[in-house]
Amino acid sequence: MTTLDNPHGDFDISKVSVWPSAMKYGGLPALITFILGLVIYLAGLNDPANPNPAMGCGIGCLSLAIYITGLVLGMKYHRDKELGGILPFGRGFGWGIAASLIGGVVTAVGGLIQNLLIAPDALEEARDGMIKNAQPGQEEMMESIANVVTNPYLQPVLAILFSVIFGGIVALIVAAIMKKDPAPTA
Repeated sequence: MTTLDNPHGDFDISKVSVWPSAMKYGGLPALITFILGLVIYLAGLNDPANPNPAMGCGIGCLSLAIYITGLVLGMKYHRDKELGGILPFGRGFGWGIAASLIGGVVTAVGGLIQNLLIAPDALEEARDGMIKNAQPGQEEMMESIANVVTNPYLQPVLAILFSVIFGGIVALIVAAIMKKDPAPTA
């Protein structure tokens, strides 16, 4: 027997892969934010040595909005189109983690391309700017922090880690809102 909530009838949602839509809705927002950041860098709108806090905040907020929108739209698509209107909380959370992982990998690869091929001097400029702008007496501490956050090989790991942690938090919230359990069978 089928219902309006589940037009596909009874089927096992565990047999429906999370990966196709997670790759699309996790990877595409990451690709968009990478291209946005690259355009901003190439246009000279944000100097790595002297970052503009307002520009950085604006870019960060826009990137987060794109990222969250991708997770929300993707989870809705997964629920409505791939699972026939059913989305248990755990499945939604798992889908969000998968999409966040894909987004983190795309971000990491984009960062490597930018930092090693397109703008190899940008990280050194950012490192020098962080040290130069350190408070008096904190230069040594800031130098050690700058060495970590501007390491082009550590940044991809941090990008994936941040993406999965932040994406997991967003996925918890979105899955709780979008969850829809199957109708009980009699």
